[in-house]
Amino acid sequence: MTDYEWNSFYSTAAPGEAPEDIAAVEAQLGVSFPEALRKGYLASGHASIFKGGKDCSYAVTGPANQGGREVGFFQNLEPLEGIPREASDLREWVDDVYERDIPDVIPFAGLGGGGWVCLNYQNDPTRANPEIWEFDQNGISFADSFRKVADSFDHLIEMLVDRETLKKLGFR
Repeated sequence: MTDYEWNSFYSTAAPGEAPEDIAAVEAQLGVSFPEALRKGYLASGHASIFKGGKDCSYAVTGPANQGGREVGFFQNLEPLEGIPREASDLREWVDDVYERDIPDVIPFAGLGGGGWVCLNYQNDPTRANPEIWEFDQNGISFADSFRKVADSFDHLIEMLVDRETLKKLGFR
């Protein structure tokens, strides 16, 4: 896996979470978080991925001129204590709008404008490294609202680059 560290881009970092608090949220949700996500929550309540000392928020599949795409955005973790409520709100919204149940989708980072970066356990809450999906409530269909970003949380971390690298890869 790519070398990275969890840190905060805020001038005053939120304190990390206690292991027992992380375990309690996992138990409440009925899932096991990926190990890398647990480490993020231990580092800071609003942790971000840093590589080479730079905040890496943009998920890309490769250089634009080689068919690569910018597929996602991850700036920082949402506060741990809010995750169960956000998961419940997301399930309720999807049920209201699309009349579907999504018990295995857990939001863990906000996109702004009502969007979320989510763990998608695909009906297997014991899955150690679930897929990563983005949710956008502005989609006109269920398929427009949810899209896969990465095969796993570890894969998402590998895909993340900083703004300078994003430009070098031919984006924005």
